[in-house]
Amino acid sequence: MIDMAVKKLGSLEPKAVWSIFEEITRIPRCSGKEQKIQGWMKKWAEENHIQFKKDEVGNVLLTREASPGCEGYPSLVLQSHQDMVCEKDEESPHNFDTDPISVKVEKDVIRADKTSLGADNGVGMAISMALLIDPTLKKHGRVEALMTVEEETGLKGAMNMKQGFFTGKNMINLDSEEAGVIIIGSAGSGGTEYTVSVSQEPVEGWSGMRVKVDGLLGGHSGVDIHLPRANSNKLLGDFLYTLSNETPPRISNIEGGTRGNAIPRSATCAFAVPKKNASKVKTVLNKWSEKAKRDFPVEEGMIFALTEAPVEKAISEEKTASIVGILKEVQQGPFSWSKSIKGLVETSNNLGIVKTEEGTVTISISSRSSDAEDLAKDRKILKEIGVKYNADVVQLAGGTGWKADVDSPWLKFVASIYEQVLGKKPVVTAIHAGLECAQFIYLEPGLRVVSIGPTIKSPHSPQELVYIDSIKTVWSTVKTVAEKMGKEYK
Repeated sequence: MIDMAVKKLGSLEPKAVWSIFEEITRIPRCSGKEQKIQGWMKKWAEENHIQFKKDEVGNVLLTREASPGCEGYPSLVLQSHQDMVCEKDEESPHNFDTDPISVKVEKDVIRADKTSLGADNGVGMAISMALLIDPTLKKHGRVEALMTVEEETGLKGAMNMKQGFFTGKNMINLDSEEAGVIIIGSAGSGGTEYTVSVSQEPVEGWSGMRVKVDGLLGGHSGVDIHLPRANSNKLLGDFLYTLSNETPPRISNIEGGTRGNAIPRSATCAFAVPKKNASKVKTVLNKWSEKAKRDFPVEEGMIFALTEAPVEKAISEEKTASIVGILKEVQQGPFSWSKSIKGLVETSNNLGIVKTEEGTVTISISSRSSDAEDLAKDRKILKEIGVKYNADVVQLAGGTGWKADVDSPWLKFVASIYEQVLGKKPVVTAIHAGLECAQFIYLEPGLRVVSIGPTIKSPHSPQELVYIDSIKTVWSTVKTVAEKMGKEYK
């Protein structure tokens, strides 16, 4: 059954963009599960007489050929990604594998009902596809809509694309999240994973408890990493460290976070303490939580809950100390700041996931940087932390950074169009989030790229929303670029 609220979107302007986005919200497309959206795009292309191509990893290219007499015009590539980060509130019954996103129109914004919206990057897809079928677009070169897979979980589509899959040399990436801004550089990434081998031992004479940190804002581990938001995994580690100064806890199970690229909003830990010290736990939590709330005043929904819980077996005090030590020492948030662009984070860490499995506790860190040397310095420190606490450390390379080119003719052309639409000069800058642009430049030497997008707040979280008018701004810019490329840009 299709959520009737979704049907409201087709009445918004530009109608074609919102109608397509409406359809996209109905189709499950979590990262790694994009098959349904690919099937829908193929059918859509057939119905609209648009060329469809898919590679072996699932990347899709939709093509509108140049209008008659314009075959010599430059080609335009509009790039977005198919997948979305699937996050929901704990009480939400939503099933991301089967259910359409329940969309709400609230004054000047669109949001979902207790889930992430998927405007990142469903809106980019919708703008691209709407341009391919726009009947008012007359004199234009070839337009290619390139849509990748698994961007949110490691740029799999971009990193496995074969050279020549798309042909254009002028690309607009539609994965940025602030209207009136042109992005010309982004961060690369690299993951660090700690594995602590553990065994569960009986804990006779100990009291079992469970502590939960919940209700945090969360957000994108790139664009939101500099904000004064709390990380549930860090908070949990800090509490356990504080508790260990009063009584030795022994962890039974610890879990937090769901995505490496999302600031975790919730974390739990079942643990045991000597019965004689059980009363100290609540006292420590109350005092510690007061400080946490002072440290993060923006986290108005922050919740700390302590309950009794049966714990028959737990990890040794030594192994618990190793886990807590890693959580305590890993630097969350900005590691360094850009020296050339004011207010831009250069390198950062997100303590994204903590999980307990049979015989192991795994802690995963997602690092980002626009400077390879600084990223290497950060990763060296992270590795040393793991060695200090006798964890197995694996560090995986991620996407490369995208170096800004302020003198690019393509940038100047797009900026001039954007200024006409906005009525003022757009802001030209770089971001700390990872975009696929760097990989495409590596894949296709000579490719010219800029990134724009509508205003999206709190992506990768149930608070995600997109401003309606900002989509109209981006649409007008993209359409005008396509119309004027042959005359004003060579």
